[in-house]
Amino acid sequence: MTGVLPAPIAAAVAALPEAERFAARMLLSGATAFERSHPIAAQLGAALGYDAAELDALWRQAADL
Repeated sequence: MTGVLPAPIAAAVAALPEAERFAARMLLSGATAFERSHPIAAQLGAALGYDAAELDALWRQAADL
């Protein structure tokens, strides 16, 4: 389902600078695929407590789904 962000993601988006929130919300609520190299991945990963290595591992695991 698209359009609704999970609470932890919504909170991370809310913590972004105001100028970045709308674009992040639109990207995340409508996306059906996510690129690890997109800057928002690092921003939200950090906001959720992931470092670069943990995000890389998450992307590898997601690729196996």
